[in-house]
Amino acid sequence: MSTDGYADQFGGPEGKKFMTKNFKKFLTDISTKPIKEQGSLVKEHINNWMKGYEQVDDLLVIGIQL
Repeated sequence: MSTDGYADQFGGPEGKKFMTKNFKKFLTDISTKPIKEQGSLVKEHINNWMKGYEQVDDLLVIGIQL
């Protein structure tokens, strides 16, 4: 689960939004990693994306291990 904030965040080399499509692909790419590592990767990835840009919305991502 997540809010729209992650996908709506501006950044990257062209200053564009991260986008839902990219967020879903990123989550799929890290889905096989341990849950604690996923949390770290989610934080690291958006921080790298936002370099030089201010946060424009809330960023909430909730992961549940079954």
